Amino acid sequence: PGLGAGAPKAGAAGGGGGMAALLAKIDKPKKMSTMEKSQLDWRKFKSAQSEEEVEAMNKFAKDGYLEKQAFKARMDERQAA
Repeated sequence: PGLGAGAPKAGAAGGGGGMAALLAKIDKPKKMSTMEKSQLDWRKFKSAQSEEEVEAMNKFAKDGYLEKQAFKARMDERQAA
């Protein structure tokens, strides 16, 4: 007769389970991934820039890294000659 009499039942007030625990999990803020944070920071940065600065960034980003490296190598060769 005395077995388990002191244990709180699931769903009882103060038991920590049931609907209250489920709602607590749902209401927690969603963690942001590093990629999402970077995208958010970049958008915020671009929105703080002037129209001219944004155009300059877009023009610079349009050219590829390899093209820039090849151009740099050609210029180094010309200066060395």
